[in-house]
Amino acid sequence: MNQTKYVQLKQISSSLSPSDLVFTLEFNEALHMACSMLNNEEWDESLQEYATAFLEELRKKYPEKWNSSWRYDALLGYAYHIILNYEERYAAYKRAIDKIKPVPPQLLIAMARCCVAPGKPPITEEEAILLVKEAIKTTLYTEGVELLKGLYKSIGNTKEQNYWENILEGMNKNGPQLPSLDQIPNE
Repeated sequence: MNQTKYVQLKQISSSLSPSDLVFTLEFNEALHMACSMLNNEEWDESLQEYATAFLEELRKKYPEKWNSSWRYDALLGYAYHIILNYEERYAAYKRAIDKIKPVPPQLLIAMARCCVAPGKPPITEEEAILLVKEAIKTTLYTEGVELLKGLYKSIGNTKEQNYWENILEGMNKNGPQLPSLDQIPNE
């Protein structure tokens, strides 16, 4: 995103509320704008918070379209992840999981990361381990192996931690990467 685009997005976010903006754009146009705001080059937190609220407004205005793909809730979960809203992150990922079977590995791993949250996380580290193992059962995604190693370290299981650390070391540095959750669904 160039500087001009960033300035335009900042102007939009300061002149219109998310609930007003959602009525000025079509669904796909709004989705693209929200993604540009979320992933802005400046990593501007206020723009990311605005984008998350904007996605929520989009979900309210277009419920049928929104519910047509698990990817929309996954994108919203990603947005909540960026702005560190742990409860809403979990809720969005849960809605996404409820919409697709089998659950894609990137969504399983995103849900597993929900065990990292202040207070009482919505899932336990043991549940997270099961989710990650499910995600990497056919392909050892680098992110999944790294998370699994960290989860075993966190629960004090050094045998499993070392096992996954060895797996990680043996993987190609450019090993399989998970598809991103911030991708706009293809129509």
